[in-house]
Amino acid sequence: MGDGLYMFRHKQKLSQQAMADKIGCCRDTYASVENGKRIGSMRFWRKLQLAFNIPDEELGGLMPNDK
Repeated sequence: MGDGLYMFRHKQKLSQQAMADKIGCCRDTYASVENGKRIGSMRFWRKLQLAFNIPDEELGGLMPNDK
């Protein structure tokens, strides 16, 4: 599960739809990544990073682990 992504979204006080709109994807795609059903493409993560000005070190903590 993308706990880091979930927590990040809640820190921003945004809904899944608002996050999806901000990074330019559909809510279903965003929700699937947040819920761990998808890992998210590099484009997804790059758009998230640019939309919120996230440093590389912090972005890694938002991505799912390979456990």
